[in-house]
Amino acid sequence: MRIEAVGYNTAVPAGNPSRTTLDTYQFLRLLVVELTSQNPMEPLRDREFLAQMAQLNTAQQIERLGTMLTAFQATSLIGREVEASLPNGTTLTGKVHAVQLSAGKVMLRLENQTIPLDAVRVIR
Repeated sequence: MRIEAVGYNTAVPAGNPSRTTLDTYQFLRLLVVELTSQNPMEPLRDREFLAQMAQLNTAQQIERLGTMLTAFQATSLIGREVEASLPNGTTLTGKVHAVQLSAGKVMLRLENQTIPLDAVRVIR
């Protein structure tokens, strides 16, 4: 049985490797293991299954809300100068011209670069 990811953001953000909560993909994998290893004589009750699906939906909506709130807050950086440290060790400085969502991550558009919000170290 093939399971496709549910939701738009199934990857753990690169800037937060110590994340301890389950993301959507991990939750679905856990649910599939639970369903495939249950005792056929005592199947999972519908009520429990629906409760798990409701929890998954709630977690997805909270994740989306958090991303949108972060993007909304990032719009306050438009017109401000920021300094960012990129993963390759490069430091960029520039004025923020736009904020965009890309693959579920909040990105800032500088003059000729797009950088992740979590790379910003200084706001002037």
